[in-house]
Amino acid sequence: MRRALGGIALLAFIWTLVVWLSGGVALSLGGLRISSSDATRPLIVAVVLATAYLASSGVARTREDAARLRQALTPTRLAVALAIAILIVGIANDSWGAGGSDSYSYVSQMDLWLAGNLKVPVTMAAQVPWPDARATFTPFGYSAVADEPAITPITGAGLPLLMAAFKILGGHAAAFLVVPITGALLVWTTFLIGRRVGSDLIGISAAFLVATSPTFLMMFKSQMSDVPAAAFWALAAFGMLGTSPGSAALAGLAASIAILIRPNLAPVAAVMAVWTMFGSAHLKGARRAVLFTLAALPGAIAVASINTSLFGSPFSSGYGNLTSLFSPDNVPSTLASYARWLIETQTPLVFAGVFVFRIAPLLGLMLVTVWALYAPYPSFDAWWFLRFLLPAWPAMFIGTSAAIAWLFDRQPRWGRAATVAAILALGAYGLTVTAQRHVFTGDEGERRYATIAQLVASNTAPDAMIMASIHAGSLRYYGGRATLRFDILNDVWLDRAGSWLDAHGHHPYVLIEDWEMPAFRKRFAEKNRLGELRLAPALVYEAYRIPGRAYLFDLLRADGPTIEPPPIRDPRPRCPLPAHPPQL
Repeated sequence: MRRALGGIALLAFIWTLVVWLSGGVALSLGGLRISSSDATRPLIVAVVLATAYLASSGVARTREDAARLRQALTPTRLAVALAIAILIVGIANDSWGAGGSDSYSYVSQMDLWLAGNLKVPVTMAAQVPWPDARATFTPFGYSAVADEPAITPITGAGLPLLMAAFKILGGHAAAFLVVPITGALLVWTTFLIGRRVGSDLIGISAAFLVATSPTFLMMFKSQMSDVPAAAFWALAAFGMLGTSPGSAALAGLAASIAILIRPNLAPVAAVMAVWTMFGSAHLKGARRAVLFTLAALPGAIAVASINTSLFGSPFSSGYGNLTSLFSPDNVPSTLASYARWLIETQTPLVFAGVFVFRIAPLLGLMLVTVWALYAPYPSFDAWWFLRFLLPAWPAMFIGTSAAIAWLFDRQPRWGRAATVAAILALGAYGLTVTAQRHVFTGDEGERRYATIAQLVASNTAPDAMIMASIHAGSLRYYGGRATLRFDILNDVWLDRAGSWLDAHGHHPYVLIEDWEMPAFRKRFAEKNRLGELRLAPALVYEAYRIPGRAYLFDLLRADGPTIEPPPIRDPRPRCPLPAHPPQL
């Protein structure tokens, strides 16, 4: 009973942390709904039970229990528990859908791979009279296919292929497990790397810092490639830090997958091969470098083949000209932004990560290479664009952990305890920042895109044409409605496009968020009768705990009833199925 009190108190403390971090937890088990949104209650339970445990145990038995707990909680067991916890948190907070441009591109590409064709025909573009017709039918995350009346996803093929494999094995919802699983894999592999180049303490410390990083926690719940790419580069690093030919081949295979996921990081593989060639005994290093390169080549060849098929050149992609994306002029502002965001979210101690050069130069080179590849990229205005640097997280946090351990290593009596305390403090800071920046919001999240698409589908005919911008992709995927990008449509064509669509059997609508209204009116109001959108909306939806509204306007109806569905707190199914794709 005494130990049970202590165990339950510990669980209550953990539950307090989960509720505080996530803003509330809600679980549905059949007809039973369990929710917890107040961290104060489990904290009171934890304090009361901990007090009862200490009072009934006394000092001697408390020390005895603590010693047994330390013996049971080996670094390996802690790392396994941490990875499992990350997997559970990832699944519980998964977006389970395609919302923004990137996630729509990845998810829809998955289905295109399963259908056997990455090219989506847009034959209607040859029929309409307005300029840049194909561009207006191209949702965010897609681009024109070279020399064909078709569009295609611009995102890397690796994540969609992994999702497609999971979908084949477990159905549509299983595809959305890829990112949480690779998040757990990243944490576990960071532990393995840290243990290999340093010690168990460095390994578990680095894994803990990765797991509590706000950037990681922000990205491992959405259908984005940042976390999967980081996980496979970590696997590649772990293999290359081994000594056997087999580990080099496995490292190459992991790098091949990582290149497929995020092609622009292919130079990291070149750095790994060159270091292996010259960083050890020549013959052994050369053999391992060759094995690594041969195993990594399929990913690079696949990327080149896909680019050639879709965009006409192995060095072209749907993202556009490389010189327009990467410029030396961007380096100062981009590096300044990354440094500021790191200090804000991880404290300045994170720059101790360069200590990794002392214990594992290969990891240091990978860290520098990732930074160098993204330094010429444009800087953005949101801290979570640190996501580009996630492949450097294992090296950075292994270096940070090693530096802290080295600092206290000369104090045999209390050095280890000081190291653990410092790592726990850094992790707690990361979790605090995560909570302050509302990473886990408890709102409808990206699921709102599917909700809105389904509402639009239920209130429009299948042959309707929806003018949209941010919703252009999700409307196609979840609503099965053809879309036209109003942010690309020529500014004199709003009225005329609506009339043409109506005359050709496509009832015209506009789906727009309130924050998109000013730009829409600025673009169209002066030259179009409908540019001010002074119409009674056919549909208005405000998602649960998300500010702002989405409006559906019928361009052929000035007045009429407005449907205003209430916010959906817990949409079901959480992972909606895609609709039949529209034909253009």
